Amino acid sequence: MVIFNSLVLTGVLVSSVLYIFASRIKTYLRLRHIPGPAGAALSRSWIFRKTMAGRIPNALAEVAGEYGPLARVGPNWLICSDTKEIRRMWSVHSGWHRDVWYNGFRFDPANDNILTANENKVHHRIRSNVLPGYNAKGITTQEGVIDTQVGKLLGLIEKKYVSSKETGIRPMDMARKFLYFTQDTTSALGFTTPFGYLDVDEDFNNTISTLEGMLPTVTTLGLFPVIISLMNNPLVKSLLPKPHDNNGMGKLLGLIKDRVDVRYENKAKGEEDILQRFVESNLSRQEVEAEVLIMLFGGTDTTATALRMTVFYLSTTPAAHGALQAEIDNAIRSGKVTRPVIADAEALELGYLNAVIKEGLRMWPPISGLQLKCSDKDDVVCGYQVPAGTAVGISEFTVMRDKSVFGEDADRFNPSRWVEERDPKRLKEMELTQGLVFASGTRWECLGKKLAYTELRKVLFELFLRYDFAMTDPAKPFEYWNYGATLHEHMNVTITRREA
Repeated sequence: MVIFNSLVLTGVLVSSVLYIFASRIKTYLRLRHIPGPAGAALSRSWIFRKTMAGRIPNALAEVAGEYGPLARVGPNWLICSDTKEIRRMWSVHSGWHRDVWYNGFRFDPANDNILTANENKVHHRIRSNVLPGYNAKGITTQEGVIDTQVGKLLGLIEKKYVSSKETGIRPMDMARKFLYFTQDTTSALGFTTPFGYLDVDEDFNNTISTLEGMLPTVTTLGLFPVIISLMNNPLVKSLLPKPHDNNGMGKLLGLIKDRVDVRYENKAKGEEDILQRFVESNLSRQEVEAEVLIMLFGGTDTTATALRMTVFYLSTTPAAHGALQAEIDNAIRSGKVTRPVIADAEALELGYLNAVIKEGLRMWPPISGLQLKCSDKDDVVCGYQVPAGTAVGISEFTVMRDKSVFGEDADRFNPSRWVEERDPKRLKEMELTQGLVFASGTRWECLGKKLAYTELRKVLFELFLRYDFAMTDPAKPFEYWNYGATLHEHMNVTITRREA
């Protein structure tokens, strides 16, 4: 009997090994005609290592540069750097949908949100319900809310971070201050009352640090869907953050739950904010809580990154720094600029300011991870046969620095390209390509795009009207880790008051 049991166990083990081996070979063979790094075709280890190193966009750009517009980066994963193909796959009627990679961003493992919904019908349902909030339907106060937070940011800088002969160098860490601004702005737009980071100039409750610490984890989870499925296990769930924990993610969940609870108890109150529009939609209460969290997570880090990097590029490009300030000065002299904060309609008329923003986003896309999509039907991508179920991502850094689109100086920060281009067809292609930063014109266009651009226009105008900027340590201006979204540290800038 012992011998028999041993034989059975051995047979099961051998069968399991053979099954795994056969599955690996089958997976390898179905995409063997598409080039890529050695080893990437056989396991997830290559993409896992690049992700954990915090340089995933750079790694994808290197792969695209070496292997071409379609390359293999995993057993079932490809990356594409052909703009036209990406726009085709991402279009509303293409039939492509999100891959399970997005499930890593499920803060509630059992429920989808606007960021994680894989099925197009589910995504469309959620999107149609949250869109009125982001589009300010029935909300007349959004621009005023942003102006208030711009004023608070300027006040904080004036109070603590302007350097002079009298004060000496008083560096400001853009990694934190701009995130305080976007967190306060988004929470004010979302709940009417801001969190108050700008008031105290610190990350109280360590909420921001906790959210940043989660980024490597959620990005990596997308590479291993089986782990996500395990998170529905009651034992695992008991270990996850819970509303009203003393600090960190649980503290934030508690703040959100409390504010949602109040709205459901007082539905007739009719606050003019995004949360109220969510509550008035056809979303369930649980879905509303999930969407509020996504609003805070997705609507703050991306805009903060855009602000940081645009100020960095301006501070290290004297010609652009000067050209922007010249346009701002002319606008002020015209007497047609609203004070104390420029109106967004006025900022939209400033060609160079808007060119600066486009160029900053192009040079450093705030979202630059895999963003995997897949089709349930066989397709041809960049001339290669791509079997159904294959996940295809994007190399944002490659797309945004495509010399055939943006010119030979595509690797250089040059806002003038947007105002000096005279070929309408070339300019249109530049606009369409740069628009992919927010997935513009696609099924997955960023809902907060309009608000992000409004914040960027107002903040940059008011900052460069008042101050000059220089990186405090030009040799090492900042440290960063990029997991698809960028974590900055020690991004110190020296701010000096402009001569009258």
